[in-house]
Amino acid sequence: MRRFWLENQQGQIWNLTPKDIHDKRAAFMADPQGLGIRTRIRSFTINDTYFIEEVATQAQTIQGTLFFSGYDHFQRFIDFVGTINTEEPLKLYYSTGGVTHENKLNKQWYKLVLISELRKTEIDTNTQALRIPIRFDCMSRWRKDQEITLELTRSGDPLVYPFFYPYIYGGSNNLAVEIDNTGNLPTPCRIRVEGSTETPLIRLIQNGEIIDQAQYHITVATNQHLIIDSDPATQEATLFTLTPDGAVMATEDVYYTGERHYAFSNFITIPSGKSLFLVSALNANFGRVTISYSTQKELV
Repeated sequence: MRRFWLENQQGQIWNLTPKDIHDKRAAFMADPQGLGIRTRIRSFTINDTYFIEEVATQAQTIQGTLFFSGYDHFQRFIDFVGTINTEEPLKLYYSTGGVTHENKLNKQWYKLVLISELRKTEIDTNTQALRIPIRFDCMSRWRKDQEITLELTRSGDPLVYPFFYPYIYGGSNNLAVEIDNTGNLPTPCRIRVEGSTETPLIRLIQNGEIIDQAQYHITVATNQHLIIDSDPATQEATLFTLTPDGAVMATEDVYYTGERHYAFSNFITIPSGKSLFLVSALNANFGRVTISYSTQKELV
């Protein structure tokens, strides 16, 4: 049986396919629609021959009907959602294989959504249920979050983490991991470089060719970390300096320190399929590097 659940901005879960209809953190969503894709095709004809100008994916909406046991139950959902008039999206998870939100090890597909319609009705006198039509506007494609951490210890040996991403290194200042982006779309990523790392150089290699690379001419000290985020909505290259207790003391925009050669975008986009993520530094035994990204699909 497929499963749905919502996650709010605080990480709280609202189950949309509960086993118990009296669950205080759940409400069954009936007749879900809009889980697929929709395209717009622009074409014209000349002498009964069709020519296609454009095929574009259109923003899809997901809708259904929520069942509540009463107005108090419905109010708990409103409290869970928080402010409706917000730009901070919820996460709508969709498990096609029956995996529930209680399984923390098996990551599931989700879309970022905003509630665009929530119609309050009267309690059905026959079923004694409050039926609430709901509509979500989708702010992303189907996504599944991934994270890989690479680290060289002081002895120069690689720390393999997590175990299903074994990686190799060439020398004491080069480290690589194979990324298998199983989605059918390229995806931006967020890279965290921790100190001590001198002049971090990051390359993405596919079929033996460098397809993207970034280099920043800075030294990341042991009390600092560098964030390189290629997501167009949050794009940044920022150096964070921390206090001894781990609090952020200062931030600095370091995009201007990026390599100016035309072959460097200084932001990394991961293509579909398998590629090699290669990290280098001028110093041996450099710090930890973590790459986070979301596999993306139109349809799951």
